[in-house]
Amino acid sequence: MNRLLHTRGNQLYLDDEPFLLLAGEIPYFRIHPTEWRARLELARDFGLNTIQSYCPWNLHEPKKGVFDFEGMLDLGKFLALCEELGFYVLLRPSPYICGEWDFGGVPSWLVKGNHALLRSNDPIYLDAVRDYYREICKVFVPYLATNGGPIIAVAVENEYGTIANDRRYMNALRDIMADNGVDVPFFTTDVCAERGVRLGSVDGGIFHGINFRAKPGEADKARELHQSIQPEKPFIVGEFWSGRSIHWGEPFSYRKPQDTVDSFRESLELGAGVSFYIFSGGTNFGFMNGGVISRSHTPRPDTPIRYIPHCTSYEEDALIGEDGTPTEKYYGCREVLDRFLGKPVRPRETPARRTQIIPDVELTESARLLDNLDVLTTIEVDHASPLSMEDIGQDYGFLLYSKSVPSFGRELDEELKLEDVRDRATVYADGKYVGCVLRDRATDPLPMHMPPEGIENLQILVENMGRINGGNIHLERKGILGSVRYEYAQLHDWKMRALTLDNLSGLRYAPITGEIEDNIPVFLRGTFDAKPGLGTFVSTRGFGKGNIWINGFNLGRYWSIGPQMTLYVPAAILREQGNVIEILDVSPESEKRTVSFLDRHDFDIEYV
Repeated sequence: MNRLLHTRGNQLYLDDEPFLLLAGEIPYFRIHPTEWRARLELARDFGLNTIQSYCPWNLHEPKKGVFDFEGMLDLGKFLALCEELGFYVLLRPSPYICGEWDFGGVPSWLVKGNHALLRSNDPIYLDAVRDYYREICKVFVPYLATNGGPIIAVAVENEYGTIANDRRYMNALRDIMADNGVDVPFFTTDVCAERGVRLGSVDGGIFHGINFRAKPGEADKARELHQSIQPEKPFIVGEFWSGRSIHWGEPFSYRKPQDTVDSFRESLELGAGVSFYIFSGGTNFGFMNGGVISRSHTPRPDTPIRYIPHCTSYEEDALIGEDGTPTEKYYGCREVLDRFLGKPVRPRETPARRTQIIPDVELTESARLLDNLDVLTTIEVDHASPLSMEDIGQDYGFLLYSKSVPSFGRELDEELKLEDVRDRATVYADGKYVGCVLRDRATDPLPMHMPPEGIENLQILVENMGRINGGNIHLERKGILGSVRYEYAQLHDWKMRALTLDNLSGLRYAPITGEIEDNIPVFLRGTFDAKPGLGTFVSTRGFGKGNIWINGFNLGRYWSIGPQMTLYVPAAILREQGNVIEILDVSPESEKRTVSFLDRHDFDIEYV
C-alpha cells in the first residue's frame, strides 16, 4: 500500500487524496482465526476501508518475559489478511485497552510484589510497558504504511482524558513506540466530554477521536464539542458505540437498529470519519471477561456500589453476530453508506447461518472437583493468613482455601465471616455445602454449624469472575483479601491451591449412577458427533454456574442468572465424531443429565 496518512487543515489525506475514514473494530483475539476472513469480507462488502483492533497485553505477555503471538494471537497473520483484502488498519497496542476485557488488558502479574501506579509515568509500570512494546513492535512494525503495509496510524492509550492528566505519560508511550520503529502518525480517542477531549490527547497526534453512543442527536453534540476544543483537527468518531455491554445478572436489550442507522447517517453528513465499536465482537473465551464497579446498574438498597462482571459473549448487539451472521443493523447502515457514497443500494441477501442444531447429548460421567485436587492443583502454598491469587502467582480460575478448625469446646451455630471476597466464594465443611458469599453482598450472613469436635476440613472455593476493566484501574487482587472469622476467632494456617483449569486431562471420571449433589462442584462429561464446518451454541439452561470445555477448549463462563443462556462454539474446534464436552457446575441445582446445542444464541432479552 505505502500510502501515508496526514492532514491538510482539518481534513485527513492519504498521500494527495482526501480520505474518509470508514472503520470497524474487529478484535482478532476474540475470534477464531478460521473465522477472520469471513468477518473481514463482510466488512469489505459493507464498504469499510479500515479495520481497527486493540491488542491484549495480558494475552501477548501472559507471564513476565514470556510472549505469545500464535493461534488466536497471531497479530502478524491478521494484519497480513487485512492487507490482502485491501484494508488499512488503525492499530491499538495500548497497554490499557478497557474493552470489557480482564483488567483492561493489563497483565495480572504486574500486581504481585509491587505498588506501581498503573496508567501513569511510574517507572515500574513504564519499564514493563517498554519490555512489551519491544516485542509487539517486532510483530507489527513490518506492517506499517511506511514499510509498505496497511497500518496508517497507531493509538496511544485509550480514553485517558477521563481519568488523568499526565501528558508526560502519554508522550512516554509515544516515544517508546517511536524508539521501536513506529513512524506512522499517532492518534488518541476519548468519550464525548470536555475533560476527555482536552486532556486525553498526545503531543503531535494526528487526531483525537470522540466516542459516543449511536443514537440520534449524539453526533451533533460530538461535533459541537470538537469544534469548541480542536477545530484544527479532523472530526473523527473514534468509537461509534453501535451496541452495548452485556452483564451477568442484568437485563439485556437489543437497541433499536434504526437509532444506529440514523446516527450513522448524521455522523457522515456532519463530515465525520467513523469507526464502529463494535463491528464484529466475538467472544470472551475462557476467563477473559472484565468487570465494572457501578452505582448505576440496577442498584440494590443494601449494595449501592456493585461489582458486575461482563458476560462471555461479546456479541454486544453489534453489526455482525457472534457466529458471523450480519444483523439488521449491518444492512441498514450499509444502505446509508451506499447512498452517501452515491452507490446503488443493494438488496439484503442474508447469508445462510453457518451453525447447526445437534441432538441432545447425554452426560454420562462425573468427577467431583474436590475429589480431584491432586490433578487440578497447579500451585500449592501454606500461609498463616489467606493469600490472594496474585500473591501465589495465579492469574485466572479458582483458588481453594482449606484448613482444619479445632474444637471450640462446645457446639456452635454462628456466622462465618469472609472479609473482602473477590469475587464469589462457596464454602464447604467436611464435604457439605455451607453457603455462598458474593463480592458485593459480603455482609450477607453465612451461618455455619460447628460440631463439638470441630471441622476437619473447611474449604472455601473462590472464583475470580473478572478484573475491573474500566477507568482508573488499580492493582486489583483476587481471592480472600482479608481475614476469615468464626464467632470471635480469626482462623489461621491456610493451604491455598490454585485451580487454573487449563488442563482437565487428569480428571478421574466415573459413570453417573446416583444423584448429583446440590451445590457440590462437579464436572460432567459426554460425547457427541457434529457436522464439519458448522459452529453451534451450547445451551446452559438447567445448569448453575461454571465453565464449559469442548475438546479441551474453554468456551467461557455460564451462569443461571443470565441473561446469556448459550455459549458459542466455533466450527474449528469441533470434530465430525467423538467430540467431548466437559461442564464444570460449581453450583448444581438440578438433575440435569443432557445438554442441548442450538443454531443461534439464547438470551433473556428485554426489547427497547
